[in-house]
Amino acid sequence: MLKILLAFTSLYRKILLEKLQLAFSCAAAEVDETPLADETAEALVFRLATAKAKALASVYPDYLIIGCDQICVIDGKITGKPHSAENACT
Repeated sequence: MLKILLAFTSLYRKILLEKLQLAFSCAAAEVDETPLADETAEALVFRLATAKAKALASVYPDYLIIGCDQICVIDGKITGKPHSAENACT
């Protein structure tokens, strides 16, 4: 049976995948999430998801690795993670 590795530790994404009733493991990938100059939101998310999966590929060679990322964009500007409820409301 194919082994699945989630290249992220998001609790929300874990819960979603648990609904499929498939066995999987999770691992955090060390990836710099700083947007590149003039990088679009779509390009950033794709780059980060790919980088996270590739970062774990040599450690988990026998796994199907799923990389994922999400960002917040307001009025066309990438805002990053708020890290607190107060920041999220400002």
